[in-house]
Amino acid sequence: MGKVFAVTSGKGGVGKSSFSSGLACAFAPSKSVLLVDMDAGLRCLDLMLGVSEELVFDLSDVLLGKPLEDSVCTVKDKKFKTFHLLAAPTDTNKIDIFSFAAFAKEVADQYDIVIFDFPAGVDFSLAAALPKDTMHLIVVNPDVVCIRDAAGVGERIAEFSDNIRMILNKFNFKLVRNGVYKNIDDSIDKTGIQLAGIVPFCEHLACAVAVGRPVNKGRAFKALKRISRRLDGEKVRLPKPKKI
Repeated sequence: MGKVFAVTSGKGGVGKSSFSSGLACAFAPSKSVLLVDMDAGLRCLDLMLGVSEELVFDLSDVLLGKPLEDSVCTVKDKKFKTFHLLAAPTDTNKIDIFSFAAFAKEVADQYDIVIFDFPAGVDFSLAAALPKDTMHLIVVNPDVVCIRDAAGVGERIAEFSDNIRMILNKFNFKLVRNGVYKNIDDSIDKTGIQLAGIVPFCEHLACAVAVGRPVNKGRAFKALKRISRRLDGEKVRLPKPKKI
């Protein structure tokens, strides 16, 4: 059975979907990856990864019986082993929880890595239906509002899972040093959530997302590679904050 990750955040604008797509790219050279866009009505991962023109079917079609292999888009890169994207439905009709739970279990048996990119907010009904060993990754920026929201999200997820980690995203050492952002230890203490990794703000990642291509270089991608290795069970030390 593959590893399953659920990516979420308390508020929008923290770079959650950029992180999800980047993490999938970090895994893809050595693992088969399925990235599932869960933001019904507001899907974006197809644009970020440059596969929007390939879209024919989406998650709702799969849940109604359409074969998965006919519904996914292949993210093309000669370095990728297998990287598939399953788009979110274009409408906001409620997804059947039981069908979704069965789907999540099925794809976890087919792929090495499955990443569900959930919309921001506090509706965790579908996240709770994922396999019990799913790791829930809360993406947060190191500002006071995001830190407080992350603590609340962590409390809600803890009602059905204790496998929770935090991702500090858009990290800027200068702002931390100048006291604008919380430092790393304070962010951990305020949320009570174990840190899985830190991703710096990086123009390479921002540009890749803007033009719709998989990210494969830059400081953020190096950080995402470290995180992917750590999530895969390796012991990878966190660099000093000024070198992240």
